[in-house]
Amino acid sequence: MENGDARQAMSFRGTFDYTLDGRYRLPLPPRYRDLFTDGAVLVSGVEPCVLIYTQEGFEDAERKARAIPEETDTGREALRDFFSSAFDADRDNQGRILIPEKLRTHAALDKAVALVGVGDFLEIWDRDTWAEREEARKSARKGETEALGARRAIVAEGVR
Repeated sequence: MENGDARQAMSFRGTFDYTLDGRYRLPLPPRYRDLFTDGAVLVSGVEPCVLIYTQEGFEDAERKARAIPEETDTGREALRDFFSSAFDADRDNQGRILIPEKLRTHAALDKAVALVGVGDFLEIWDRDTWAEREEARKSARKGETEALGARRAIVAEGVR
């Protein structure tokens, strides 16, 4: 497998707590730093977060964005949203990337952040916002699990 193929095959996972330094640089997790030797592309997320793509990952996301016909209003707006919020970021020798002000504002990033693996990319969240959303997801999953258990019990009773 070639190096580019290995980079593309990586699945980002896990949650990492970091603190942005005074220049708003974010350290990348050591296990993923080599994937960003060619730099990263940062994009504002639909939610209040920042997406971090490898160069290859961004090219894949770009192909998906371009799949919406640009002859339509929706297609043009999607391309504007996607590309106007994309910023190239170089990784420094210490494995950090600089978060531009526009993206920090969008995600309300100050110092304490959570870096979250989401398969094809990473997300940067304000740590408190991430904790709140994580708690809400856990509560929702608990309710869904309980409802599933109740449905299974009903089905099992009908089988007997």
